[in-house]
Amino acid sequence: ELRMAGYDLVIVEGKAEKPVYISIKDDKVEIKDATHLWGKLAHPTEDKIREDEEEPRMRVICIGPAGEHLVNISCPTAALHHNPGRGGLGAVCGSKNLKAIGVRGSGKTTIGNLDKIEEVRKNILDRTKEAKDAGAGMFKYGTSNAVGFSNEMSQYPTRNWQSGEFEDHEKLSGVDLDEKYTAIRKPCYNCPIGCSSTLDASAFPWTDEKEIARPEYETMAMLGGNIGLSDIETLIHANYLCNQLGLDTISTGSAIAMTMEAVEKGLLSGPEFEGIKFGNKEKILEMIEMIAYRKGFGDILAEGVAQAAEKWGIEHLAIHVKGLPFAAWDPRGRLGLGLSYATAAVGASHLRGWPATSEVPKDKSAVDVVDSLIEQQDYKSLTDCLIICSFSYAIKGGFSFDDRKKMLSAMWDRDVPKEEMMEIAQRIWITKRLFNINQFDNYKPIEYDVLPPRFMNEPLPSGRAEGSKAFDTEEDFKKSLQLVYKKRGLDEHGIPTKKEIENLGIE
Repeated sequence: ELRMAGYDLVIVEGKAEKPVYISIKDDKVEIKDATHLWGKLAHPTEDKIREDEEEPRMRVICIGPAGEHLVNISCPTAALHHNPGRGGLGAVCGSKNLKAIGVRGSGKTTIGNLDKIEEVRKNILDRTKEAKDAGAGMFKYGTSNAVGFSNEMSQYPTRNWQSGEFEDHEKLSGVDLDEKYTAIRKPCYNCPIGCSSTLDASAFPWTDEKEIARPEYETMAMLGGNIGLSDIETLIHANYLCNQLGLDTISTGSAIAMTMEAVEKGLLSGPEFEGIKFGNKEKILEMIEMIAYRKGFGDILAEGVAQAAEKWGIEHLAIHVKGLPFAAWDPRGRLGLGLSYATAAVGASHLRGWPATSEVPKDKSAVDVVDSLIEQQDYKSLTDCLIICSFSYAIKGGFSFDDRKKMLSAMWDRDVPKEEMMEIAQRIWITKRLFNINQFDNYKPIEYDVLPPRFMNEPLPSGRAEGSKAFDTEEDFKKSLQLVYKKRGLDEHGIPTKKEIENLGIE
């Protein structure tokens, strides 16, 4: 919608004196009063902006109360049921008194060689249809289809990552959702895969909305097995609360799980923690609201997992990298995945490239998959820059490097060689690292390119990867990390060399 209004991106600088929202209608851009919207949940905010703007098809992204209260794990909500969850963007908007951005565009996107773009598009659509006709689970169940696979691979987070298997995972599967509730297909704009759906909300007595979001895999793990919850309706309710309040479900689930483990192990006590234990449905819903509105100890959790753990002296239970809680894939279940988490600029994101292997780390060396990891990291950077969804892997043959090359060449209307594309990806990777170095100016990267103690020291207790840690040995981690540094043009501390920066033309 933004592109059809004539813009590539929006940069918001400074802070408004009072709550505002930005209205964009083609070349008409206005900053409008949002005092009447401040305090509202996400869905009523979107509906009210469309009503005020007299634009029923306006695309709106907004924050809920969590963003207004500057909760570090808050996020915006877009198109009612979609959330760019990671990194605390909700709090960034709240700090600017920015409640929402609404966009309506009437133009067309006209970039590159349109005939070649159409050729690439048709090929992808044909392969998508082939995969769908073959019965690929992503098309029917969306990402919730991954629950069984994750559990089988010993990567499903259970009770704050104490295990990679959840005994009740089948109660939280896409199949279970499909059998109990009516799904309404709601794909992202023009997406042929259409993995996103809502649920008919008439089945739920706790809401009067007609439709609510169907939980994605990450939510079904982090607000499911990771907090010991096997009741699917409570999980759906928790997801709904996070969407309305504007909370990242991954980080929220991590914060709740850490608290539950600490209480069960006697590390946190007092009247305020009474009844908090894994699987307690009432406390889960209560804690979500406490975090969003910074009530009670929710005010501490609102700062983030790392900050709360430091405050309470339970750092060993905080499962994060660079302050970002782990996405729902245990690195102890896949060789080299720990390197991806450790070296990702954003922290423990699962969307920064996985090494192309299904082996477990036990008795194996991550050194053997470093080349594969770097290649996949670069491919992921290119995919993100092309604004292609990660779930494009679901089409027949997956979204290959050749697909990326053809798409970029069509848009630039010239042949783009692989060498140029890989240089672009390397420049992106190095630039993000330089940003972190600037922000963490008192630390060398090697000090924060690390994994939490649980993954380094505690082997998985059961399953396919029983006995496996994220790396076979501490020495193997150090050796493989140094190899990544060397191949990326970094020194032994993880800092890009002057030569590498000059070669990439970074100023």
